[in-house]
Amino acid sequence: MLIRSGDVRLHSFEPALADAVHDVRNHPTVRHHMRDASPISRESHYRWVQENLIESRRVHLFIVFSGEEPVGIALLRNFRDKAAEVGVMIVEAESRPLVCYVAAHLIGYYGFEVLDLDKLFSCVPRHNEHALAFNRRCGFEPSGADSDVHAELVLTQSQSRSHPTHKRFREKHGIEVIERA
Repeated sequence: MLIRSGDVRLHSFEPALADAVHDVRNHPTVRHHMRDASPISRESHYRWVQENLIESRRVHLFIVFSGEEPVGIALLRNFRDKAAEVGVMIVEAESRPLVCYVAAHLIGYYGFEVLDLDKLFSCVPRHNEHALAFNRRCGFEPSGADSDVHAELVLTQSQSRSHPTHKRFREKHGIEVIERA
């Protein structure tokens, strides 16, 4: 599946893109915000890919492209009932605010409009003030299930459809979904 808006595209995971995913997951600007900032070995990464993306579809992962360059990943995971956890990781995110904005909207669109989920949860490290503010500007609200390390925020399908940020995005940017064989 390909989901795009302008120059930003989300490509659903294919085994040929495993190295691109590893590069994103291991980039220092992405690792910095992780619970464990140490690099992920290729062996560990390939095992995770095999278990989570190939053998089972526990994670719906997309590689984020800006132009022809893979610059991030966007995913849905931890599915429960009609809800999932959303994550967007962009290399050097501070220098790519538009890519972050578009990728977040595209993965949200996938969750709400393609999978018809009722809620998306975002678990943001408390030290990542930029991501917390970004999520709140996109309509996410505290869920009440915070931990010492993460703030858990939630966005409902109806909030997504009515929130001014999402309305402006849909008015200004088109979203195209292409099913691939």
